[in-house]
Amino acid sequence: MKLCTAFFLLLLVSCCQAKTVIVDPGESGDAKTLLAAIHLAGNGDMIQIQPGNYAGAIVDKSVNISGRGPVIVEGSLAVTAPGCRISDIAIKAGGNDAAVSLAAPDNQLVRCTIAGIATAVKVTDENNSVWDCLIDSPQGIEIFAGKNEVLRCTISGDTAIRINGTRDGMIADCQISASQGVLIEDSRGNAVVNNTFSGNGFGVVLTRSHGNTVSHNNMSRGYISGLDVVDSSNSNLTKNFITGGKVGISLRGSHSCNISGNICEKNERAGIFGEGADQNLLESNNLSDNGNGILLQGSAENALVSNQAYRNLYGISLRGCTKNMLRENVLMENSYNLRLEPASGRSGSPSHEFFVQDIDLSNLADDKPICYLVGKTDLMVPTHCGFLGLISCKNIRAANLTIKNSSTGVLLVNSTNCNIQNSSISWAEKGFLLLDSLACTISRCKAIECKTGFAAEESSGCRFAYDQARNCSAEGFRADGAGGLSLLECIVTSSQSGIAIYGSRLCRIQNCSTGKNLEDGVQLSKSHNCTLIGNAAFSNDRGISLTGSNSCFLQANNASANKMDGISLQQLSEAVVQSNIALRNGQGIYVQSSRRLAVRGNTLGENSRFGLRMSSSKDCNITENNIYDNQIAGANLVDCAGFLLYHNIFAKNGIQNAADNGQNQWDAGPIAGGNFWSDHEVLGNPGDVPRKIPGGGVDRYPFQDPLGWQ
Repeated sequence: MKLCTAFFLLLLVSCCQAKTVIVDPGESGDAKTLLAAIHLAGNGDMIQIQPGNYAGAIVDKSVNISGRGPVIVEGSLAVTAPGCRISDIAIKAGGNDAAVSLAAPDNQLVRCTIAGIATAVKVTDENNSVWDCLIDSPQGIEIFAGKNEVLRCTISGDTAIRINGTRDGMIADCQISASQGVLIEDSRGNAVVNNTFSGNGFGVVLTRSHGNTVSHNNMSRGYISGLDVVDSSNSNLTKNFITGGKVGISLRGSHSCNISGNICEKNERAGIFGEGADQNLLESNNLSDNGNGILLQGSAENALVSNQAYRNLYGISLRGCTKNMLRENVLMENSYNLRLEPASGRSGSPSHEFFVQDIDLSNLADDKPICYLVGKTDLMVPTHCGFLGLISCKNIRAANLTIKNSSTGVLLVNSTNCNIQNSSISWAEKGFLLLDSLACTISRCKAIECKTGFAAEESSGCRFAYDQARNCSAEGFRADGAGGLSLLECIVTSSQSGIAIYGSRLCRIQNCSTGKNLEDGVQLSKSHNCTLIGNAAFSNDRGISLTGSNSCFLQANNASANKMDGISLQQLSEAVVQSNIALRNGQGIYVQSSRRLAVRGNTLGENSRFGLRMSSSKDCNITENNIYDNQIAGANLVDCAGFLLYHNIFAKNGIQNAADNGQNQWDAGPIAGGNFWSDHEVLGNPGDVPRKIPGGGVDRYPFQDPLGWQ
């Protein structure tokens, strides 16, 4: 007790003996330089600086230094003593050293204007404060010790504040204009609160930092990311307002963070973005007019609760994510309310795990519940759904759904024997999607104003029946890697492309109609053993187009009034093309680089160029076709060989009925005979007056009458 009393009396005596040292470059002060004043002062003394320019100094005593008017310190000010207060002066450093260095604890820097070529303020000890300062330097404030605070400062530069390897700091009520506002590295327990940020880099960055708080900040003007949380955990990002950047809040490799009550609007890519982000809570955030309200990629076990996503391109997007929980989220007026996708860049069948999410009916899309079933069987889905997802389900039925503004309106993944009827999807990227599913049926449904109306990927034995797609910006129907897919009496009109089948096999397209599409009515690419029967393809760019698709069968299709080809066959083998109609196209049937085709019984007439045009093909049989009134030629063979052409009608074609520059046979001998030619009169069926083919071929046994071989 006596020791404490003695110490108190010593402090009291010291305070009573404190003096004021006046610094004036004239004759009226106690010292002409700051360095001299510090030499004269003792601990606890006041140093008052009169207006003027002064050199920098080392402050190695616990003094209070204040300016009395326009005071400029030209050079660095290094504070090595504790308990100093420096106020109301301007400090300009010209070298690479910090303008102000706080290398001792418990110092205060108040109402100063600080500029440096490198760093304005460097803090290397604890419990220092920088208040109400104006700072303009490439590196504003660097803090390398704990429990320091920066309050009510205006800071501009490249990096405003850097906190490294520290704890329990405070940045509050500041105006920060910098490419990088606050950078927190390998630190914990710091708070960035109630600041205003503007810039074009990053607002607040947490790197390998844990348990920090970023709250009530306002960020604007084009940041790449307003809040960027990298490899960090257990931080609270709450009630921030972020607008006009690329990303509002970014979580990269971070976990167990609380992202709540933030307002993120007009950010180009996302309001909240997560990549490799796990076990975070995203709650009660307001997300509007962003690219994505919330976009998670490769992220797992996050909780998305009570968020509101309005007028974004995508409301909530989960891409390559697993086991996230969605509760009471409201998605409204987004171009696409909900998007779920597998991880990009994966080969083969998509993994089903990317669709295993916990999404219940409390989530709303345009005031309708999101219906998301995982592993369910033998159920009837309610009609009032704003999105339908069936994941690893069996024997599920749904009917009379009306869904709009969803990335996929109805999504079936790894599901078996499910049936969707009489439903309508509009304004979706994919209206109906069958992904890796078996024996599912979509029937009597409509997809209107979608990107792709109906899609099947890596699915087997599925069926689209009596469905309609209209005004789709890509395809009305599309299949990728499908097996045994059937399209029965489906209709596509006024879309970019009608029916497009890629990398599939054993598909059947029957009695479908495609009309007024900007590209192909029906297109098969690298799809083998497919059957097209009784389809109508009118007023498209091409009617029916097959590329690299072998052993296909085309029968009784009507491909007419198309801009280019009625039927286009390229790089095929073993196809049968019979009893089709191709009228008033650019070309009736066009064949290129194909072999062993059977083209028989087709009606090819009134086309603006050729009825039948074939190039660079081999070993094809062309029989019993009616080729007439085509404006340039009936048949035009270029660089073809091994063909057998007989029992065809060539009638009244424009410039010539046929031309052939290859080695091909135009008859089947004296008994079966050759072809009928409207420009070559003979007697007999067949006759014996040869008909020369321009280019080098010859029909040795032409017929007197059309169909004279019957």
